[in-house]
Amino acid sequence: MPIRNTLHPVPFVLLFCGGLGQAQTPTAQTPAAPAQPAAATADWSPAAQKGLDFLLQHQKDGVFMVRMGERQHPDAGFTGLGLAAVQSKPAALRTEAEQKVVQAGMKWLLGNQNPDGSFGERVQNYTTCAVVMALSRWSGPGRDEALAKARDYVLALQRCEANGTAPSDVEYGGIGYGSKGERADLSNLQFAVSALRAAGLPANHEAFTRAVTFLQRTQNLSPQNDLPGKLTVKREDGTTAKLAIGNDGGAVYYPGESPAGYDERPDGALAPRSYGSMTYALLKCYTLCGLPGTDPRVQAAVQWIGANWTVVENPGADPKLGDKARYQGLYYYYLLLAQALDAAGIDRVAASRDGKVTPTDWRAALRTQLESLQRADGGWINDRNGRWYESLDVLCTCYALLALDACK
Repeated sequence: MPIRNTLHPVPFVLLFCGGLGQAQTPTAQTPAAPAQPAAATADWSPAAQKGLDFLLQHQKDGVFMVRMGERQHPDAGFTGLGLAAVQSKPAALRTEAEQKVVQAGMKWLLGNQNPDGSFGERVQNYTTCAVVMALSRWSGPGRDEALAKARDYVLALQRCEANGTAPSDVEYGGIGYGSKGERADLSNLQFAVSALRAAGLPANHEAFTRAVTFLQRTQNLSPQNDLPGKLTVKREDGTTAKLAIGNDGGAVYYPGESPAGYDERPDGALAPRSYGSMTYALLKCYTLCGLPGTDPRVQAAVQWIGANWTVVENPGADPKLGDKARYQGLYYYYLLLAQALDAAGIDRVAASRDGKVTPTDWRAALRTQLESLQRADGGWINDRNGRWYESLDVLCTCYALLALDACK
């Protein structure tokens, strides 16, 4: 078997990354109304309120903490993600106490932006993008300036001619964790694309044209992927095999690499398997980068989604990896599923099974699934596979609330 990446789309906690809501140009929010009950409405549900109440138990004065053994410390990334999740509740429905949490947390974030526009001290692309998502949902003094600085920081991370990367380089157009020398990947890129759009960058900006080059190299779509014959895949025994590209339209984590496993061809070449979370990341990015629904790359991704439609697991893992692999990154999958389909304007998925196509209301299906998985205390946790820090209930609850937000 090939060596698989051990970090994947979501390196969290000390290595923090957050989820982003649908892209939006910053606009002023409606001021919060004083203490009103969170009635069940089309925009807010009892399940979402229970999740929010759970989250609020894990912050102090709007700041979310990261625990290291017996110690804990305030974290910009978790605070950005948590405040974005809190703000999934419509401002007009928030109680006075909930709004105070938002205001206090945003003030803390603004006071902790680094001089270069980033936030946090490690994996700064993830952290900065999480904060951008919280900032873009908020209106308050200093918001626009902070967004502009964060936007410029994320832009500077992109692999391009300005930092010595040529279009022929595998990582051209991609974005990594933030530090020099750390490679790009689709998860980092999808967070960055979302943040750039949320910070007001138009879809016709050259950064998104460059991003599409990297995106194509993560897609199993041979006519558009130029990597066959250029890369090799390293096996666990140290030997190498030629890289093969599939043609199912799905996506992988990094060009030539997939934690969902590999399929071996008769000639010995290895094709990385497409899987759910990265295919939704691909569709989301293509959409935010301005590709229309008629584009063959977009259509191929949508077809993969229909052929592998499920809200039970993160589909695509090689059965040889075991049952547990089907649930790795499950809540991250839910987040990207909702964001991608919402951004692409897809209301019903053409779910295909046994040759029969069934139009499926994905919003209703995802809401029902998330509500069925919610714990009695209001939180969510991935109890089938804690990989990529989904053993943390605060993280999974943020993902769940943000996924529900895209279901409105």
